[in-house]
Amino acid sequence: MASTVLADDRTALQEFGKQYPTAAGFAASSASVATATFLTNWIDVIKVRQQLAGNESRNMASTLVDIVRGEGVMALNKGVTPAVARGMLYGGMRIGLYTPIKQVLSPEDNSLIIKIASGMTSGSIAAAVCNPTDLVKTRMQAASNQGTQRSPMQVARSIVQTEGVKGLWKGTTPSMMRAALLTAAQCATYDEVKTFFTRSLQWDDGIKTHLAVSGVAGLVTTTVIAPVDMVKTHMFMNQSSEGTTFTKCFADIYRSQGLRGLFKGWSANWARQGPMTTVVFVVNEAIRPAFGLHSL
Repeated sequence: MASTVLADDRTALQEFGKQYPTAAGFAASSASVATATFLTNWIDVIKVRQQLAGNESRNMASTLVDIVRGEGVMALNKGVTPAVARGMLYGGMRIGLYTPIKQVLSPEDNSLIIKIASGMTSGSIAAAVCNPTDLVKTRMQAASNQGTQRSPMQVARSIVQTEGVKGLWKGTTPSMMRAALLTAAQCATYDEVKTFFTRSLQWDDGIKTHLAVSGVAGLVTTTVIAPVDMVKTHMFMNQSSEGTTFTKCFADIYRSQGLRGLFKGWSANWARQGPMTTVVFVVNEAIRPAFGLHSL
């Protein structure tokens, strides 16, 4: 009886995937990114604290200890609600739109340039739409206060009251740049390296390949997005109604902290992007067949 119900469910999902492949791809991507976001949120909290510490920034382990000692273990969970909400919409759009855009740009051409262009387009669209949730998440993660943790709605309401509705889209430029670079690096690297592994090295298209390729994609992604991610975090934390520009923020960080300052939080970023990229693509690859979709 149970097996019959499962078989019917599987058939219904595959039928849905055939009729609405873009929606099915969105659902698979949304679930995979939300899962990865939930599992790695604690590392994101550490990264944000490192990026905002200026010249007093400490290594990942020391920052972790400081947070736990000063605010308790649950502080590592700050911002998880808007992070997961953002992951579902942002992740679904960012990765879910990658393949359809790639097909629209050039159905026959599967070159690296088309992959990069597709990734940058889907990533920037997703970031622009989801900027408010990213902003709220970062404000919550940066708050070091004890016992007065505000809800996502309270943080959003406070931003609107002090900075106006447009304040929810503060930092959209670096956010879109980061998402464009992240998606291009992540999807294009995964796509290209996976092709190399399966065709040149003759590896099977299985979990071993997905894990290895995801690891490479995570390392490339972390390095590419580090400077833009640093600027994005600082712009998100600028609470004046006037705000600041990407160029000015970038110059201020470089002037006060040097080139290394632009890569602050790289270790935490990599510690997050590595496993996050792995979870995103492994879960995505596992879900897609249920919808009758081809692998990425």
